Amino acid sequence: MNIGEIKKVLKNNNGYITSSEIEQNGIQRSYIPKLIEMGIIRKVSRGLYIDNKLIEDEYYILQKRYNNVIYSYNTAFHLLNLSERAPYEIDVTTYFHKSIREKVRIHYVSEEKLNIGKITIISPYGNPIKIYNPERCICDMLKNQDEYDIELYNKILKNYFNSKDKNLKLLDEYARIFNVYEKLTTIMEVLIK
Repeated sequence: MNIGEIKKVLKNNNGYITSSEIEQNGIQRSYIPKLIEMGIIRKVSRGLYIDNKLIEDEYYILQKRYNNVIYSYNTAFHLLNLSERAPYEIDVTTYFHKSIREKVRIHYVSEEKLNIGKITIISPYGNPIKIYNPERCICDMLKNQDEYDIELYNKILKNYFNSKDKNLKLLDEYARIFNVYEKLTTIMEVLIK
């Protein structure tokens, strides 16, 4: 068994390794239970393992399992520090007809719109994850306003418009793409003085 190579792969992959990566390093899948028994790895999901010394990162694991999901809505607002309220459920967006068997709230869009506003940030556990930028999140919120209580809705808008990192040109562009331009202009008349 080439345990040194496994440890190297774990280090290079943020502490995660798939069963196929284990095989690629010359270890048969039948030896995976032995690696677990030795305390080198532990199973976190079907075909996905983590360095036994690390804490599991649910955000990173979900995207390792489903590479076409992007964190959105309340989850994104929380991770982007536009909302102090931790989400009750993880919100993800993916394209229509993508099957996800996880306990998450799924929002569907066309494949053409899936990657608009996608950025990469570092998760609370230090791993890279895909998330929508604030401008895309604001447009999604305006489009699905009924999903937000008025207090949270107003707080997020206030936080965004008070942010030094806001990009109003990009927000305007996205508002046109997602058909929320009229809602946005009404809000901006009130919030921007």
